Amino acid sequence: VRLLGRFFITKYKKDLSSMNYNLKFDPLIVLQKIDGQDVLFSKKTGDFFGINESAAFMLKTLVESNFNKAVEVCSQQFGETEDTIKQDLNELVDSLIESKLAEKTPCRE
Repeated sequence: VRLLGRFFITKYKKDLSSMNYNLKFDPLIVLQKIDGQDVLFSKKTGDFFGINESAAFMLKTLVESNFNKAVEVCSQQFGETEDTIKQDLNELVDSLIESKLAEKTPCRE
């Protein structure tokens, strides 16, 4: 299990860190449970990236909707303020981007 770092790289000229966005995983990345542990698995490299249950819920919610909606849903789910969720979700997404597992895309909604 490798820890994910904190860095944001984007191919877009717009800074998407402070606006609504969607998350797109690399097509060779799969979010799944292995032996009861939520992991991101790279079919390309065979690497596993362990994430906790809360992070898995946040990612699934974000992939199924958009950043703003995910913040709203996760805030209700975890009983945290939206500001706290925004910070946590952005840190998680930035870690995925640094590890080249996902990218932010302009909001499709």
